[in-house]
Amino acid sequence: MKKCIGFKYVFQWITKIKQTLFIICCFFIFQSNFAQNIEMEVGVGIGNVVGEVHEKGKGELFLSVFKSYKFGELGLDLSTGGNFIPGNLSTMEENIEIVSPNDSKFWSISALYRCKIKKHFFIEPRLGFASLYSFVHTDNTRRINQSNFTAGFGIGARIERFVVSLRYQYYGETADFEGVRNTETIISNSEPFDAILLRVSFRFGLGNLFKKKESE
Repeated sequence: MKKCIGFKYVFQWITKIKQTLFIICCFFIFQSNFAQNIEMEVGVGIGNVVGEVHEKGKGELFLSVFKSYKFGELGLDLSTGGNFIPGNLSTMEENIEIVSPNDSKFWSISALYRCKIKKHFFIEPRLGFASLYSFVHTDNTRRINQSNFTAGFGIGARIERFVVSLRYQYYGETADFEGVRNTETIISNSEPFDAILLRVSFRFGLGNLFKKKESE
């Protein structure tokens, strides 16, 4: 039964990702000529929360779409992540379990501006929407969630098709929750959540895909 429920939520998550990607593609690629200056980046990030020692670390998977202009690049970034090392660091006090805000999982979609400052280097402010969530498995609630505005700033370098960047991201506040699991009380306190992540990605152009189609 638990496996079925797990597959259900995985399917729902994949469906949401596909819907978001479809919206992004429709927004950017409504004709082949427009796609000539559009590129995508796919990669991973690893880092940790800011201000505290978090033994599990944080990791993310992301996809970014960029449109080039004379003044720089505008883009949309879709990311999802959580603890880099599986597990959690909740604390127990008698029959009370306190959920660590640093264990929060996240997904976000942000608009960003990438401005080149030297030949290979760039800066990158961003603003968007984020969701912080945790699985608590109480008697009447499986998952708690808090929606927030998110903002970040990054600096990085691009060498041919490879991009490396270091980014600070503020994801907002974690969920404020209290529930019961059997005889235990589960508590999640609303606290700010921010992280620093080192990203590595591979970049490719969408214009080449249309050229191949046209040649065929």
